[in-house]
Formats: sequence, C-alpha cells, structure tokens
Amino acid sequence: MPRKLLPIVFVLAVVAAACAEPPEAEVDMGSGVRFVPEVADPLNDAGLYASVAVGENGLPVLAYFTFQEELEGDEIASTRPIGTPSLPSVALATVSEEGYWTRGAIAMAEQISNVTVPFNPAFEESVADLTPQNVTGLSLVAEGGRYHAAWASGAGVFYVTGSLDPGSTTQAVVSKVSSVPGLGLSLAVDDVGAPWIAFYSSTSSVGSVDLATLQGDVWQVDAIAQGGGCDTCRTAVMAGADGVAVAYAGRGGGVQIARNDGESGWVSFEAAAEGGSGLSGAATSDGFALAYYSGGQVTLATGSPGSFEVSAVADAAEGSSDVEGARTAVAIDAAGEVAVSWVDAATGVELAVGTAGALDAVGTAGSTAGGTFPSLAIGTEPANTYLGWYDTEPQDALVGGYGDIGDIPVAQPSPTSTAPIAPPSPPVSQECTTVQGGVVTVVAEGIAFTEGSCIEVAAGESFTIAFDNRDANTQHNIQISNAPEPTSDLLFEGEIITGPAQIDYEIPAFDSPGEYAFVCVVHPNMIGSVRVVETDAGTDTGTGGGGGGSSDLQVSAFNLAFDTSTIELMAGEPTTLTFVNDDLGVQHNIAIYEDDTLAVELFKGELITGPAEIAYEIPPLEAGTYYFLCIVHPTMNGSVVVT
Repeated sequence: MPRKLLPIVFVLAVVAAACAEPPEAEVDMGSGVRFVPEVADPLNDAGLYASVAVGENGLPVLAYFTFQEELEGDEIASTRPIGTPSLPSVALATVSEEGYWTRGAIAMAEQISNVTVPFNPAFEESVADLTPQNVTGLSLVAEGGRYHAAWASGAGVFYVTGSLDPGSTTQAVVSKVSSVPGLGLSLAVDDVGAPWIAFYSSTSSVGSVDLATLQGDVWQVDAIAQGGGCDTCRTAVMAGADGVAVAYAGRGGGVQIARNDGESGWVSFEAAAEGGSGLSGAATSDGFALAYYSGGQVTLATGSPGSFEVSAVADAAEGSSDVEGARTAVAIDAAGEVAVSWVDAATGVELAVGTAGALDAVGTAGSTAGGTFPSLAIGTEPANTYLGWYDTEPQDALVGGYGDIGDIPVAQPSPTSTAPIAPPSPPVSQECTTVQGGVVTVVAEGIAFTEGSCIEVAAGESFTIAFDNRDANTQHNIQISNAPEPTSDLLFEGEIITGPAQIDYEIPAFDSPGEYAFVCVVHPNMIGSVRVVETDAGTDTGTGGGGGGSSDLQVSAFNLAFDTSTIELMAGEPTTLTFVNDDLGVQHNIAIYEDDTLAVELFKGELITGPAEIAYEIPPLEAGTYYFLCIVHPTMNGSVVVT
C-alpha cells in the first residue's frame, strides 16, 4: 500500500474518468469573500512548524520542516522530483500569480551534486540530524524581496537570510545563534532590517526568556525575564513603531511583556492575569495584539503595557492547549483588521477575523480538520489573510487564503491536496488508443493529456510511449500506478521533460490484465489509463533497455539520457548489467540508492568515458523499489524495481 495517495485541491472538482476525455479542472468558487485552501507541499512529511509571511507580490510565502515519512510494511515513499531539497530540510515554498507553487529550501545539510534547488539554500550540517522529535520551532519574516528565518532544534538556534527569488544566484547565509534548543521560538525584524530572536531556554521552572540580537557579525544572547513552565508556552517578539517588545507566559500564569526602558534595561509588565499558553503576538500602530489560550477559551488582548483590553475570541474544546502543535496565531493590518487562528482539539485549525472584540469565525468547510501549527499573515494590496498550517494525517503543508476570491491565486493547474483521487470507471463502450507496432503516442497540451489518455495493450507485451510535451516552459512526465487509481505504488516513472520536447518511454510488460492509472507527477490532475487485455499467446514480445528482471540485461546512455527509466531485477539474485555509454567524450555510470535522498548507497558502477561499455555486477537486492542515477549527471535517473 502507498504511504500517500495522489490528491487534488479542496475546491476543485476533477472529472478524471480513465480512458475518457482529458480531465478539466472546474472551479466553482461562488462570489464575494471566501476561504480557499491549497496544498503548498504534499511530498513526504512536509509542514511541521509552518510559518507564513507575505511577499512583495502580496502572495503567501511558507517556511516549514520536511522529513522522510515513516513507512510501514510495503508502503512506498513519495517520489521527489529532481530539484527538490534533500531530506530533512528547512523548506520554503512560494506561489506565483498564476497559482504555481515553487518548493525549495532555505537550509539543507549539503549540496546535491549537479542539482540546483530553488532559493539557493544555505548549507548547515546539523540539518542532517533534524527529526520531527528534536525540532522545536521555526519562524519566518519576508520583506523587500528577501526572507529572514530562525529555526531551533536539539542542536541549537539558527538564523538564515536569503532571496525570495527561486532562481537566485546568491546563496542564503546561515549562522548559529545559540546552543540552547530554543523553545517557543519567535522572530521579528525591526525598521532598520535587524533580526530579533526570542525563545525559552527551558519550559521548566528554572528556564529564562532569552533574546538574541546581532552585534556586528556576532550573536549576543541575553536573559531578559523568567517565564515559561508549560510545554506549549511560546514567546512573541514584536517590532513596533516605538521599539521591540517580547511577550511571554509568566511563571505563575498570565501574559507578560518585556521592554527595554533605556535605563533599567528589560522590564516586564502584565498584559493579562490568566492564561498564556500557545501565545502569539503582533505589533499594532499603537501597541500590541496578543492571542493565547486561557482556560477553555482562546483570548485576545490588545493595547500597550498598563492598558490592555482582554476579550474572548472563541471557546476551545477541552484539552486544546495540550495538543501537540497547539498554538495560536494573530495578525493585524494597518486598518485595524485582526485575524486570530488556533488549534481546537475537536475540529483542528480554526480562524476568526474582524476587529478586536468583534471577531467572527470563518467557515473552512472542514478543510483544516486535523491541522496543527497555525500561522497568519495579512497582505496589503489586496488585504487578504493567509493561514498556514500542518495537516497531520497526510503530513502536508497547507496554505489558505481568506478574502475576495478574485484576488486569491487559485492554482491552474491545482497544486496537490489531501483527498485521494477516485476517478469513476469509464463507460464499457469507451474506445482506447491501441498500441501499434509496439508504440503509442501520448500528447500533453494545455495541462492535459489530449491524445492517448487511454492506452490499450496486450498483457505480456512491453511497449514504447512516444511522449510529446507541447506545453512551452512547462514540465510533464508519465507515472504509471499499480492500481486503477493514482497511487504511490508505481510500475513506471518517466523522466520529467520541459516542453516543447519529446521523449520515448520504454514501458515494461504488464503481467496481469486490468486498469492501470497514469498521471503527470508535476500536475496530478492530468490523469489517464492503461487498459491491459488478455491475449491468446500471453507472452512478452517486447524488448527494452532496462526491462526483464533477468540476470543479464543492458542499459544505454546517449544524449545525456538513459534509454530506460526503469531497471527490473529479480530479488535475491546477482545481476550482470551491461552498461553502454554512447556519449562521445562524456563520463557516465549507474549508481543505485535506497531512495532519491541518496543517503544509502547500494551499488556504484565505475565511471566510463564514451563511447565504451562495461559489465556491472550488481549484488542481490531485496524486493522493493530503489533509485538509480548517473553520479555525474543526476538528471539521468530512474527506478530500480526488484521483484
């Protein structure tokens, strides 16, 4: 069974009948103000400690952690296209005005050889040791085409800054702030562009509230107060018109704000006498807005030290403040419009908007159920509210936009979401394109399979898909699932090509009659089907570079591409693979890894300079799906299927 099913965006109704007309995304949004949820990153385990900001274009920017998902039994990890960050990573995603998400990173453990990752991330070796259990915080600020981010883990607190341009040639810069794990982390940037980072040194009764500032090129960390004492306690550093303040949960309960008075140093004032867990804060034109849990309620406090007004936002289900990932989020715009979000133990992430003392719940139609780690940001023109969160069930990073639908980018095509695609069965009379002479053509145009969306082939017959990507500057491929609906249990995955371009995919024979769905991995709403039918002979008449699963097979390389995207091997048997390099004066090889993170090497063939050939002796492998590539040209890659 797959770890994840390929999904579609909540608001799109996709008619994807296999072998029928190409699927079209139909958007029925209604009119006026709406909440529009989209998936920013569906790959692997993405979204922990989600932190959202708004870029110069008024659209959301999301920072989050990504990890390899935990697999059980015969589950298969999600496929990661070339150019995605290695795992784990501190990730970054932006969306264009056309609704296309770009997923990259702000920090990775090390460079991926010959691969460019969007946003030109910094390299920090401690990232390799990040786990969902040892990360303790992440906070993002965007301004002037750049981002500032801070993250914390068992290795300490780190700060990084870089460009929001996915194609940036200037690498992000990372520095270590503190060796303390940095609990309840928060980040602010003042009016001169200086970063301020606040965190607890501990949630125990002996912990302190620490504030880190840059003194030249060196981080100075000062203990400015005593606070904390709860697992969901958070700091909220805020940069306002009259300076920087740090809100925190007091030791005996209640909310405190620390400010530097210029004479006595950092002095704390009481903002609220009760509550304080899950705290968040934002600077206003004349003070601060603070959201937090207090008893069985989510509470908002607005004002300035010595003069705060406290009002209830909503009731929260019992135990909400103790949920893992429970926290509040608050944002306020120049006009005084306030947005508050929180985790409810019964319903997931909730959102309310309005003015202080008059907040109304936003209907999310269940799209935020199971959500944790909410984060909020409000744009300027237009003044849309953006909510980022982590969906715990599919382990996805999500962003929802609240405002006038015409001003919120709806993905065309949709980014993936969290509901499984379940295309209805095609009519019995529906005709398919039959494989002729071992070849069938599939055309991608207008973000749809416009020809060959249903393929009919005889069982036991390998064949070639002549794939024609006619969409200029757009990436497509074909990925065939071992089921009638798209899943992560793959039979074949073709190389991604940028149109206009063509490629021949060598498809191994299907042993069993039935329906097999195929999609484009970049645009999963592009869906087709392979219909495998019985034959009298029932034998495999095809030949192919990597197919066969035999003890003696051949793979060739020419024009910086392998002649197959799938190498089939027999489990538990050694294999002699003849590798033919037909690229004159160019080095190639074949290396096999446990997965596309390249963390575990199973076999590395000797590099040879073409034209030449070599016999590789591949040791026995256990049944499963693995990853292969040329170590000189990592875009030359594919899957090793061991059965």
